[in-house]
Amino acid sequence: PRPHPAFYFSHIRFKEASHGLQHKKSSREDGEETKEKLIECAGRLIAAQGYDRTTSKEICRLAGVNLASVNYHFGSREGLYRAVLENVCEHIMPLPTILGVVKAPLSAREKLMKFMDMYIKEAFFSNSWQIQVSIRELVNPSTIFMEYADHTIREKLNPVLAVLADYMGLPATDRRVSQCFLAAISPFLIFLLSSHHQLGHLFYGLSGKEEKKLKEETDMIKTFVMAGVDRMVEEWKK
Repeated sequence: PRPHPAFYFSHIRFKEASHGLQHKKSSREDGEETKEKLIECAGRLIAAQGYDRTTSKEICRLAGVNLASVNYHFGSREGLYRAVLENVCEHIMPLPTILGVVKAPLSAREKLMKFMDMYIKEAFFSNSWQIQVSIRELVNPSTIFMEYADHTIREKLNPVLAVLADYMGLPATDRRVSQCFLAAISPFLIFLLSSHHQLGHLFYGLSGKEEKKLKEETDMIKTFVMAGVDRMVEEWKK
């Protein structure tokens, strides 16, 4: 017996629906790909020339997309930069990695050393645009960065401060913990700034050194930092 006409109708509707779903899925995938491309291209340009000097037109030209894409996907140039900063934050010492170290069966000192190794690996031994954007924000923080960083950086910082407090034998809320943290990261920040192509000659001429020399210097900073922390703990215990 031949199928009822309704069978053909339902079959056609099913194919049309399937095609529509595939089209929507493809559109979503294309949209995500475009967003990722815009973030990547914006990040590279901002790393090279700064946010203020980077236009939406330049970003879209590098990404090979329509000029309206920035507003369509991010609402504005500022919205795109927030997405860039989010990418930077996820790239440099991701929160899940930090929490993994916190939960690891290690001593507080070993955890602190792990944190320093994580930061050193990304900050000094990679040429990522994310690091260059972070350096620019350290040198000249933007309003957008300050708004974004208040919550995001604090979320990452609290677990690190908890480990430092444990090592120091103090409550995490004790102001001496945050004071010690600021003192400990200062050498890393100065050293990081020295690797910036515009500041390398200002800070000790450290820019452009080979990897072996760079490792020697970062190991020296780690030793220096831990010795300083130990000395501060000794003073406060008196």
